Amino acid sequence: MIEPMTYATYAATPYLRRLTADNGWRGELVRDRNGDIDVILAVRVGSTFTDAVVIMAEDQVVALRQYTHGEGLVLPGPVWQRSGRCEDVLAALFDLPAG
Repeated sequence: MIEPMTYATYAATPYLRRLTADNGWRGELVRDRNGDIDVILAVRVGSTFTDAVVIMAEDQVVALRQYTHGEGLVLPGPVWQRSGRCEDVLAALFDLPAG
């Protein structure tokens, strides 16, 4: 899913490598008209929380966490949200308790 962004070594690369199916993440690469990656969307649905990440650029990342109820129903309104540089946002997200 995020392989094209991990070829180069960025400060966020170790965090990006954690956004895998083995770690519960499902993602989508949104491409522009030329086929270049425009946005990366990643979602992880857990028994208590659903986490979502939108990566537009190295310094334009939004992540949020919402409560999950029952069979993956996501309740409205984030309980945690952060935006900023990829490294900072993903570090904060992965520092939250698992859910």
